[in-house]
Amino acid sequence: MNTRHAIDESTGPISLAVSFNQDSSCFAVGLDTGFCVFNSDPCELKVSRDFNAGIGAAEMLGRANYVALVGGGRNPKFPTNKVVQKKKVIIWDDAKQLAVVTLEFQSQVLRALLSRSQILVAVLNSISLYAFSSPPRKISSYETADNPLGLCCLGAKIVAFPGRTPGQVQIVEIGTGNVSIIPAHGTPLRAICLSPNGEILATASETGTL
Repeated sequence: MNTRHAIDESTGPISLAVSFNQDSSCFAVGLDTGFCVFNSDPCELKVSRDFNAGIGAAEMLGRANYVALVGGGRNPKFPTNKVVQKKKVIIWDDAKQLAVVTLEFQSQVLRALLSRSQILVAVLNSISLYAFSSPPRKISSYETADNPLGLCCLGAKIVAFPGRTPGQVQIVEIGTGNVSIIPAHGTPLRAICLSPNGEILATASETGTL
């Protein structure tokens, strides 16, 4: 018989996703009720938005007021359009408390990243790069191997994401469009991370190779 008391018996919101901003000074948490933003050091709540609906991904743009949001959970904030089966990425301006950009996709959106000039969106088998403008302008799209984790990185000069063969990494120079393929692993990617200065890329595979 389990006689231990629960550490936390609260029935607060459920966390669906967590991500740091570019310099790790803040992190955003997607909840089944909305999203919130915390300062990292000291760890303090900075912003809390209750939508009464789920946010499955929340990605910040530095410490700016823009956050890329994707609905998630049992009651997503931005539900699928059941007629044409469109999935949405919303760029939320927290200063104005409204959505300023909406992107729609045929497939489930797994991740959306922001820089001051680009928006990068990952779905299961492709990556799309947009100019961060109003309206956003599509720059390019790239096929990938199955990418259920939405692995991708957006730097100032390059983007990195899985290649079309499991274990490969594609690196694209934003300015020129030049593509480099790195045969990083023999098994599918599990993690990918670009250093803040964009000079070092770290990857890990499903079998634990680095």
